[in-house]
Amino acid sequence: MTRFNRLFAAASLALGLASSALAAPVLMHDYTLNGTLADALGGPSLVAINAGGTDGTIGATGFSFPKNSGLQLTNGSFNAANYSIEMAFSFDEIGSWRRIIDFKERSTDTGLYNLSGAIAFYPYTTGSGLFAPGQMVNIIITRDDATDMFNVYANGASVLSLLDTAGDAVFSTANETVNFFRDDLPVPNEASAGFVDRIRFFDGVLSATEARCLQTADPAACGVASGGTVPEPASLGLVGLALLGLGAARRRRA
Repeated sequence: MTRFNRLFAAASLALGLASSALAAPVLMHDYTLNGTLADALGGPSLVAINAGGTDGTIGATGFSFPKNSGLQLTNGSFNAANYSIEMAFSFDEIGSWRRIIDFKERSTDTGLYNLSGAIAFYPYTTGSGLFAPGQMVNIIITRDDATDMFNVYANGASVLSLLDTAGDAVFSTANETVNFFRDDLPVPNEASAGFVDRIRFFDGVLSATEARCLQTADPAACGVASGGTVPEPASLGLVGLALLGLGAARRRRA
């Protein structure tokens, strides 16, 4: 291999590493729900949404919501088709259908539910059993825009997978509105009261390994950067050195 080819290969590898760093998932919003609906990273706050005039209660360790009430995020800074969301919550009731996330501003019955204790994406598929009344569950959902794969992880394992070619898990309404725990308008009674301890939004798709790590550790410990973090200087430096080397090699050949 000539020196020029070696430098070209090094530059290609460095660019690939930098591209991977740029494409890695980034924590964009962290709602600890410890006495506040504010984002610990400074983004937009969650808003309590109600049924019958009851908004729910923010306490020292989380948010308690009545049946068919919950939380809403609008204008969130994350990719609405290529994202990950982590949630730690419990339902008081798990019989039949209980809405977890609504993706289309409550305009359709399609979405993520508890179905008699199991995780389900109506109307397509039902996954593993997860829920018991009053029992906290930590789930991570991901959607990959490149493959249209929608996944749910719990307890370090995949519990539901769906090929979402229809885009039903894309937040495609105005302001990319996300509704938690409040059911849709066409069939409005599939909900439960409950408690939510934490919600996190990631721009990008967490891997199975990262999702498993986040069950017991913070994002930084799992190698997941927070919003605004740039790739490691070493990666960018390697790119620069490789490109400089390419330029020098070309000049010598000329």
